[in-house]
Amino acid sequence: MTFCGQARFIPRLLTNGENPDTFPGQSGATAMKRTLAAAIAVVAGAGFFGHFATPAHATLITSFAQESGSNTVTATDNGITTNISIAAGTLVTLGGGLFNVAGASFQLAATSIDAAVLFGNQIIQHYSGTFCISSVAGCGGNFLSGTFTDAAFGANGGPGLTVQVSNPPEQLVLASNIIPASQLLAPSSFNLTFVDLAALTIDGATIGAFTASFTGDVSASATPEPAALAILGVALAALGYVTATRRPRRTDPSEAAA
Repeated sequence: MTFCGQARFIPRLLTNGENPDTFPGQSGATAMKRTLAAAIAVVAGAGFFGHFATPAHATLITSFAQESGSNTVTATDNGITTNISIAAGTLVTLGGGLFNVAGASFQLAATSIDAAVLFGNQIIQHYSGTFCISSVAGCGGNFLSGTFTDAAFGANGGPGLTVQVSNPPEQLVLASNIIPASQLLAPSSFNLTFVDLAALTIDGATIGAFTASFTGDVSASATPEPAALAILGVALAALGYVTATRRPRRTDPSEAAA
């Protein structure tokens, strides 16, 4: 029998004389159970893996930019370490992502943890620090906060510096009073871009003092949805059933002799 000019799907190649509706040694009902189980496994498996077939990147939580037209970032150094700060109460405009509120403030404190190095024309130095986006200066009413460790880099003598934290492999822990913890998991990222530097330099063993303006964004991932986990359970159960029913039937020696 054909449908629209295409042959009916048969789950395996048949040998001469076999009934396409059954498998050797099995009734039509048993064969149908196996076919249905296989179909469930294929559909469920496709549904589950299709659910996670999106590109391996995190979801944007929020992006932000300072409201002031003047530099709000201050970096100080002593020739050995550099401290970068954005004072409490610095207003930012939020845009996109999971939340967008008015009147938010941003605060940052970061300290260099190794020596600055010149790699080609790029200055690179690692920092450890904290940040917060809040409704009250000083991180009160925490919209989003985090601790991080990663590298800052920029062109030697250039007007910019970038901090890019990606977990994994770098360290980034996010927290919020309004966003569920299940939506703040790895893979996650925290990015800061400093602009309008007079010039990025190395002073002794560390990045030299500067002032700058900033923009940034934060992204994170959520735990798998319960529906997706349920689909996986159905797929695994169906695959187990198919595997069990495909084991070869043992032949009784007396039957073989007959």
